[in-house]
Amino acid sequence: MGIGNSSARWAGLAAVGLVVIGVLRIVDTYHDFNQAYDEPAHIACGMEWLDKGTFSMEPQHPPLPRVMSALGPYLAGLRLGEVGFVGGDKANGYDFYGAGNQILCARGQYQRNLTLARLGTLPFFAFSAWITFVWARSLLGDWAAVVAVFLLTTLPVVLGYSSLAYVDPALMAMFPAALLALVRWLEAPGWGRSVVLGVAVAGMALANAPWMVFFPPCVAAILVCWWWSRRGALAGLRGKDLADKSVRTTRTLVVVLVVAWFVLWGGYRFSVERLDRAFENPGKPIEHLHLPSPVKTLALKVIAFNPMVPAPAFFQGVGRAIGENSKLYPAYLFGKVKRGGWWYFYFFMLVFKTPPGFLVLAVAGLGWGLKRFWQGKDWRVAAPAVCVVVILLVGTTIKVNLGVRTILFVYPLLAILGAVACKEIWNLQGQWPRVAVLPILLLTQLGVYGAWIHPNYLTYTSSFAGSAPDYSLVLDADFDAGQNVLRLADVLRERNVQHLKLRLYTSADLSQMGLPPFEVLAPYEKATGWVAVSVHNLRTGEGPWYPARADGYAWLNAYPAVSSPVEKTIRLVFVPE
Repeated sequence: MGIGNSSARWAGLAAVGLVVIGVLRIVDTYHDFNQAYDEPAHIACGMEWLDKGTFSMEPQHPPLPRVMSALGPYLAGLRLGEVGFVGGDKANGYDFYGAGNQILCARGQYQRNLTLARLGTLPFFAFSAWITFVWARSLLGDWAAVVAVFLLTTLPVVLGYSSLAYVDPALMAMFPAALLALVRWLEAPGWGRSVVLGVAVAGMALANAPWMVFFPPCVAAILVCWWWSRRGALAGLRGKDLADKSVRTTRTLVVVLVVAWFVLWGGYRFSVERLDRAFENPGKPIEHLHLPSPVKTLALKVIAFNPMVPAPAFFQGVGRAIGENSKLYPAYLFGKVKRGGWWYFYFFMLVFKTPPGFLVLAVAGLGWGLKRFWQGKDWRVAAPAVCVVVILLVGTTIKVNLGVRTILFVYPLLAILGAVACKEIWNLQGQWPRVAVLPILLLTQLGVYGAWIHPNYLTYTSSFAGSAPDYSLVLDADFDAGQNVLRLADVLRERNVQHLKLRLYTSADLSQMGLPPFEVLAPYEKATGWVAVSVHNLRTGEGPWYPARADGYAWLNAYPAVSSPVEKTIRLVFVPE
């Protein structure tokens, strides 16, 4: 007993050490990069929640990660200033990017304010590692759980996104937390686990919108695995036993739903609003739905009564998130732009943004997990495996192909499966003594290479992306999110550049970035002297929304890029007279 407790204690300390190292690596990137594109928007919306007590500027993304990003600046005394409208027109929506830039540039302390905002993401990084450890330990034991944490906390894509004030790391933490809480609830649906499941589901819903697309299919897959492994015992229930079990399960499920709704509503500050104020013309969707006449009549009567709606921003966000998938956003892949994206988009993003060694272990663990379930009916081992399969299959139906961040929450599950593979391979050394060297080599390579590329985690691409990754993969926070403007300013100072033309993909206020006097370069405008252009614009012109001008800056490809730290995401060239 003493040895076992000692082993568990050391494993826990090792996992904590890995998280601390990951946090230090993340924090060390803060001074290297200016804001990524969406950071000011998230900070402004979170500041609205803290400062004004409302969440109306852009409810599509839930408040939890946004509030965490705004908390540091808020505690430092910063507040939300006057928010205008995009183009000065209320119909175009609030200018929350401009409001976020005002917060970041307040008091002339841009780097400090940005650091305070990014610190709000660190708890989600640590929590995702903890969930990975707990889940892996319940399946594999203490030290295999440490391997899972190592795999997660050394991934460049995880470190890169965890260094930004983005919403995606929150869902990376809360999505697997909700799945694990569901697994434990199915094992023993007691009152305590019901409360935990309710809180976890609410936390997930407060994290980021993709949960509503991916979570229900994952729940269904886990339920099928649970039923399949217990179908004999369930079939044996009869009469009073079956009735008693059904009543107990129903009661605990009610607790889950009540707790989830209460926590979710609290995340929106227990806000309420009249139906006609929360939704414009709420009766219009009912008129167009093919509902039975009594149901439609009842719905219209409720709408006419104009009841109070709790957490209206939540329902507004759900509606907008659903609508986004029908807008056919343009996506970029392999040098092409396509409205609505590709069904295989997220498969390629995983391959491009994930180290090959990690993928090898994860795929092997996926196979072992499914095999163990099929042979031994261990549905708990199958849970992370089937969820990965479901997430990738559901991803083929998603029309908004923004990058791997949409499914960032798959990485804790893949890390657990990678640990499954490491343990299974280790167990084979009795038959093949040298086979245990394989996971050791892969883990060493992952650790060494992850440290080697520091701090450039956002621009990491695997060898499968080719030698010109900006041609192969999406130009978003997966690669070019406008994060290298400060580096460009440093290079220009070193070269004593006094004036330049530029076209940068960034949401930053360029007048605050320490750049020399500049002029914005228009598409097809020929210029001489120093020219800087983001690879996002070099590949897509004015952006993927304007395919007719996709080659607007292609003429710059005729000039060699100046060797500099900004070469991957910003091309700096000198065009002679």
